[in-house]
Amino acid sequence: MKYQINLYNKAKFLLATLVLASMAVSCVGDELFRDDLPEANSKADTVFPEANFSYASSADDFRTINFTNLSTEALSFVWDFGSGDTSIEEDPSFTFEAGEGTYPVSLTATDGNGETGTITIEVVVAEGPFQPIILEAGFEDDTLPEGGGDGRDSWRNNDLGGVIQITGSPVTFGDQGAKLPVPAGDRIGYQEMTVDPDTNYDLSFWYTMLSGSSDARLIVSVLGVTQNGGTFTTLEEVADGTIASVTVTNDEDPETYVQQKLSFNSGTNNTIAIFFTNGGVEGRLDDFTIDIGAEGAVPPSAGFTPEQSEVNFLEYTFTNSSTGAVSYEWSFGDGNMSTEESPTHVYATASTYTVTLTATNESGLSTTLEQSIEILAPVTADFTSQVDPNDYRTFNFMDASEGAETLLWEFGDGFQFTGMDPMHTYDADGTYEVVLTATSITGNSAVATETIVVAEGFVVQVLNGTFDEFTVNTGDNADAWDMTPNSTVVDNNGNTVDSPYDPLWDNGALDSWLETAYGDNSEQAGSTSDGNNGTRGAKLDERGRRLYQVVTVQQGETYTFSIDARTTAAGITSEVFILNTEIADETGINASTSDSAIDAYFAIPNIFATDGDAYATHTFEFTASTNEIVIYVRNIDVIDNSAEAFFDNITIE
Repeated sequence: MKYQINLYNKAKFLLATLVLASMAVSCVGDELFRDDLPEANSKADTVFPEANFSYASSADDFRTINFTNLSTEALSFVWDFGSGDTSIEEDPSFTFEAGEGTYPVSLTATDGNGETGTITIEVVVAEGPFQPIILEAGFEDDTLPEGGGDGRDSWRNNDLGGVIQITGSPVTFGDQGAKLPVPAGDRIGYQEMTVDPDTNYDLSFWYTMLSGSSDARLIVSVLGVTQNGGTFTTLEEVADGTIASVTVTNDEDPETYVQQKLSFNSGTNNTIAIFFTNGGVEGRLDDFTIDIGAEGAVPPSAGFTPEQSEVNFLEYTFTNSSTGAVSYEWSFGDGNMSTEESPTHVYATASTYTVTLTATNESGLSTTLEQSIEILAPVTADFTSQVDPNDYRTFNFMDASEGAETLLWEFGDGFQFTGMDPMHTYDADGTYEVVLTATSITGNSAVATETIVVAEGFVVQVLNGTFDEFTVNTGDNADAWDMTPNSTVVDNNGNTVDSPYDPLWDNGALDSWLETAYGDNSEQAGSTSDGNNGTRGAKLDERGRRLYQVVTVQQGETYTFSIDARTTAAGITSEVFILNTEIADETGINASTSDSAIDAYFAIPNIFATDGDAYATHTFEFTASTNEIVIYVRNIDVIDNSAEAFFDNITIE
């Protein structure tokens, strides 16, 4: 059953807050940590152990509690169950002979330096099904049991997709919700929790999504972690390990959240995971809850994915992802039906159709899912260009689009052309963005762009120095500044294509060195919407992240380097290095800014403002000692969420 609600506070959030507040946490303070490491350029270990655990009653005896250690940065553990009972096992079990009651259990986690973290949790021992706990269920800051958290820390699984974004509007309850931007499936939420086997549960959540998408759907699934053998690491495992799922499609009002409930049986699992992602629509989720369900059969989960044929745009295959069902009934929205599990259907005309799947289980319970498909003839836009050998201002453009009925060319200087393979002469030297819009017979359109340089002689080209070129998957704007670029990017038509940066450089040695030296799991800068003048930019928010790009220059020439920069706190220094070679580590440049690998060094003055309006343009000159240089930007003083560095509009002239 679905319910609609306008934005207001909810009592369940307050109850969850009270539950979390019952957990007392104490950790060693940063000021107590002192550690001198012997080697030059070593970094002190400032990441302290954090103690944490979950628990569940044994299926054989509710008094026996199985503890799961969730501590981080720790090597040894001491448990205190009260009354002098202790354990040094990592994941112990303990029987509370007194039976039902509440018992304070403490865990002390210790790292290799002797630093400790301690947590005490009131463990409830009660006969009956175990009540699972969803961490950061409302995506609010500072709601983890041990304190802290940015609303999404409990929902990460980097193997399956990027971390969710946090939104402040619209939300249902509290101040924050989860945001899933396009493209489809790029970001996911994943959280494991303890359950009782063979128990019915009701998972509820609230959602909304933007209107007008041809793929308006959010998918929330329950995965059998125990049954799968552990944490999920591939999307194929997710598909195979789904024990229940619901696809929601209501996009009527982006400002109004809709509640959805998914009932499931845990089966043989004592650990399950909540997994969610989106189709080709920007969606939001908020306020997850899980309750023990009523006894008896639970309805099946209905799910499917439509896929348009590459040969005939009127033909669709509907891949069934339902669980717990034994029979299926399809209505394709044009009067045709099917009882196949995953049918293929050919429509007579291009239009918008509502496809309905009714899935029924052995108990006769059924679930219905509706999805709309808008049939458009596919089209891709693509072209190549070549300068006229007799006139450097004249360019020949060759169309390489597929499925195009009409072509519109925009040359970036105010002139346009409709048709195939134009030739265009520019009146002045400069940099121009050429845009080709290809339109199919059903009005579907695709866009391809290329930046061309009209100049006589050599011109230095910095790739995506504005961080704005990719408009569908905006995170790909950071790929031009990644020292180990991805093999693919998503173009502005939404297609996954070969990366233009992957063949140009790949410095895996430096990537590995940075991970060891700084402990961060990625050296790539982030792509941010907080660029200069309302555009996108780059963000360094972890000490090991860098801006990195190899650029062709002319040896002996003097160039002017320009960069827009700001920070969000005082006392953090951004550094720009112009390197004449690709380095494998930072040992040399840390020792001296006169290192032989450095052609130029510039420390950006620390101009900061928390409101994002403190961008300033900084320029300096350098003379290239080689024909290839590396732009290398870092800030090792940054702190995630409190002291971050932002950059935009990087040029060399």
